[in-house]
Amino acid sequence: MDQNQRRARAIGMRKTNPLPHLRTAPATPGTVYFIESRPHPNAPWERATNRSATWEEKPEALRQLTARREQQPSWEHRLMERITTVVEQPATEA
Repeated sequence: MDQNQRRARAIGMRKTNPLPHLRTAPATPGTVYFIESRPHPNAPWERATNRSATWEEKPEALRQLTARREQQPSWEHRLMERITTVVEQPATEA
């Protein structure tokens, strides 16, 4: 098999078996909820030390917010949401 035949075979194989997509982990759009708290109105809002505490379901996040308010009634607490979107568009080549 000469070089041109090998090239034609490789191109034909790519058409029937395209190269796998190179993205290792697909980005997933969605919404997660988390709680921020502060000890008084002039203090900055801060997430809890357990930063991995996020919830995908709003009812569960609201239950956690209620529990936090019961545990620390003198503090202010608020429910935050993080909305993640995925945008695919042509990239510039510059």
